[in-house]
Amino acid sequence: MSKKVAVLAGDGIGPEVMAEAVKVLDAAQEKFGFSLEYESADVGGLAIDNHGEALPQSTLDVCEAADAILFGSVGGPKWESLPPAEQPERAALLPLRKHFDLFCNLRPARVFKSLAAACPLRPDIVGEGFDILVVRELTSGIYFGTPKGREGSGADEMAYDTMVYKRSEIERIARMAFEAARVRNKKVTSVDKANVLTTMVLWREVVMEVAADYPDVELNHIYVDNATMQLVRWPQQFDVMLCGNMFGDIISDEAAMLTGSMGMLASASLNSDSFGLFEPT
Repeated sequence: MSKKVAVLAGDGIGPEVMAEAVKVLDAAQEKFGFSLEYESADVGGLAIDNHGEALPQSTLDVCEAADAILFGSVGGPKWESLPPAEQPERAALLPLRKHFDLFCNLRPARVFKSLAAACPLRPDIVGEGFDILVVRELTSGIYFGTPKGREGSGADEMAYDTMVYKRSEIERIARMAFEAARVRNKKVTSVDKANVLTTMVLWREVVMEVAADYPDVELNHIYVDNATMQLVRWPQQFDVMLCGNMFGDIISDEAAMLTGSMGMLASASLNSDSFGLFEPT
């Protein structure tokens, strides 16, 4: 039985990357004996040009009929003059994540011994490499919290965003991190800012409660500013890094660059029904 894949190549380097990703999937089908059907759809700036919006209903229909989404990239200088809410990144990728409840982003950062020279860290720091999995909460936090807006004028003009996390949202992403750690090196490092942010106080409390169900997994806590420093000082200390949305966005990009290039790392964004959006780079 074939599985259906919605192919959203998007903008910029997206189509080039997607063409190579499909070649890899074709080779995997032949080697491992499974079958995929591809259906392409417009997203991002391309969709704005062709349909007047970054995520048209026709693209959502293709995704809803698929078993998985293969996603390239969106955005570029051509669309930067649009109102922020209509730009490809905000109007395509974020709504896709929310629509399918893709709350769990898995971003591996692995340096193999043979590729250690590509790492920008000193040889004595990178050693024989490292293997980190960043588990990022993807559908809550400051990117999705309300209210958000901009108002006023002159010296009193202001803009605001709201960071909100529910207990249930923290618990489900924490469980994903602990489950992942169980099949790796059994260590979770939870990244927060509990010394300043009330949401992060709740985050730490819930993570500790979840940890009680995983006595075989070691739990550590680290403030996000220290985490960014420790990644370049001693990356081997980390196994699974559990992060909220904004901190995970930053940490995962930093970890990716430590492998030599952000373009070398794939990621998966999953919901509770095993449906996922997969990004080759």
